[in-house]
Amino acid sequence: MLESYVVDASVVAKWFNTGEAYEKEARNLRDAWISGKLHLRAPSMLPFEVANSIWKNPNISTKVARSLVRLVIRLSPDLMNPREEDSEQAMLLARRTKLTFYDSIYLTLAKSLSSILVTADDEQLSASNGYTKAVHIASIKKLER
Repeated sequence: MLESYVVDASVVAKWFNTGEAYEKEARNLRDAWISGKLHLRAPSMLPFEVANSIWKNPNISTKVARSLVRLVIRLSPDLMNPREEDSEQAMLLARRTKLTFYDSIYLTLAKSLSSILVTADDEQLSASNGYTKAVHIASIKKLER
């Protein structure tokens, strides 16, 4: 059985925006997923967050952005809509930790799937303590085994 991870927009955005920290590690994760070495999942909002990061990037022309946003859809991990219970838990987590609701959804999905969240977001990683397992993208080599 393949190892399965939840991946957030802070990681997937690095697949499309160049020059970012941990870009190589994020692309290694993508390549491992594409080659079938592991399974990636994410909340259904992920493409919108990643597309927004492309839109905000001043180094990407409109023409290139149009192509990239198509790739975002094509290369998105398996997308899942949050269950009612997950959304409720995400709201509680967001209120308790001061993390945004949408960042909390990633953690809640990882918890409900008994999976590990892969993130490049230090606040999200910190909020995972005592809630669910999460790793920073910097430790991607540990995931590739």
